[in-house]
Amino acid sequence: MDTWKDAFWLAKMEWKKSWIGIFSLFFILLAIAVMYTVVWNDGDQLPSIFIDIAFLLLFGLVPYMIRSKELQYQKVDGEIWGSPFFMMLNTLPIDKEVLIKSRLVQALFPGLPFQLLFLILFSPMLLESMEILEYIAFMLIWLVFGIASAFTYAASDIGDRITPMMLLVWNIIIYGGVTLILVWFYVKTDTGIVGISLEAAKAFPIRSMAVSGVIAVSGYYYCKHYMVKKMKKIDYLK
Repeated sequence: MDTWKDAFWLAKMEWKKSWIGIFSLFFILLAIAVMYTVVWNDGDQLPSIFIDIAFLLLFGLVPYMIRSKELQYQKVDGEIWGSPFFMMLNTLPIDKEVLIKSRLVQALFPGLPFQLLFLILFSPMLLESMEILEYIAFMLIWLVFGIASAFTYAASDIGDRITPMMLLVWNIIIYGGVTLILVWFYVKTDTGIVGISLEAAKAFPIRSMAVSGVIAVSGYYYCKHYMVKKMKKIDYLK
């Protein structure tokens, strides 16, 4: 329990440095909520691609972008990439368990509460066509996506040696992969990614919640194991 207490203390240091980003995230959320509410009240529907982009940004990217520059993943020295703040903490006499847990905690907040608030804001509109259990399943699907993204960012803070060629290949894989997935959804289905998740929540609410729970727990332990292994392997001074 003491390790979690210390981890939260370390994470709070970073939240304080990112207060401008947190403040900005609130207004981003407010702007999206107003835009969607106006459209819904007019009886229209935004094209699914715009809904998908808003969800993917809010749950996958915006919580990372609000972190201050020195906390973000970046080139540190030579071929070493990672979070400069983490690498500084790693040189201090801090228990590795505390350090790793602080990464996971810091990555989840403040993004997770804002994501939950975002889903609650739209619950009155979506509950017109969904049962409460189905909407809870829909919420869990997207919250787990946000959690998985956060854990990925936390794991990347550890750092790695990346050559220019590796960087190019990874950019092609990540951005090309996301583009191909989006194109596939819009070619093969009448609805986008959000629409598919709505259909899954309606058709299989209990299963969706169970799978979401398993993914969240598995993601935590996998990322923690990866971070421990990576910290032992990488030579930050080389």
